[in-house]
Amino acid sequence: MRTSTTVGRIMTREVITATPATPFKDLIGMIVTNGVSAVPVTTPEGALLGVVTEADLLCRQAHQDDQLGAGCPHFAGHLTREDWRKAAAQTAATLMTAAPPTTTPGATLPEVARMLTTSGVRRLFVLDGEQLVGVVARRDLLRTFLRTDEDLRSDVDRTVFDDALHADKNAVLASVERGVVLLTGRLEYEADVATAERLVLAVPGVVGVKNRMDFVWQGQGPQPVG
Repeated sequence: MRTSTTVGRIMTREVITATPATPFKDLIGMIVTNGVSAVPVTTPEGALLGVVTEADLLCRQAHQDDQLGAGCPHFAGHLTREDWRKAAAQTAATLMTAAPPTTTPGATLPEVARMLTTSGVRRLFVLDGEQLVGVVARRDLLRTFLRTDEDLRSDVDRTVFDDALHADKNAVLASVERGVVLLTGRLEYEADVATAERLVLAVPGVVGVKNRMDFVWQGQGPQPVG
């Protein structure tokens, strides 16, 4: 039973992209003008090749005062070979990091949140097969917590009580204050009370749950056959 919103519903679909031949200065313009922190590099068919980030572009400025030496691989001691490559790069092909972290439109928000927190990256590119179809950033996930209390209450009623538990609407009540859901009323089985709390917590934007529900019968109800 999954009620979590998927990436496909919150991702940014209109993604600014570069080609491998996009010049350094044009990449700067894309990032500054569009207010993004990275630009994906794609083939003409839309397949993802890599990503150029603000940090990649800043590498040139960070090492402007180093004695790089024209084309010389024996660079200043504190530079890595990767620093050298990016500081000297003039196109997306020579700047980009290949195979950036990705996800799919069907991934749930908890799955993506875990990927973003453990990997340390600021965004994931969304692929449908090999095609780039969107991008999801940390702020996109945080934005779900700005949903109104009324929107959350309606979502809980529909996805939890109606679709998942098929509960009697006259026997249950969800009220929401600042994202915290208060559950009152009575469900048929004890197990349904715990299930209701778990499903409500999975609704995007819910901050917490206060479960005050009661039940008629202990245990869990009849399970579907097959």
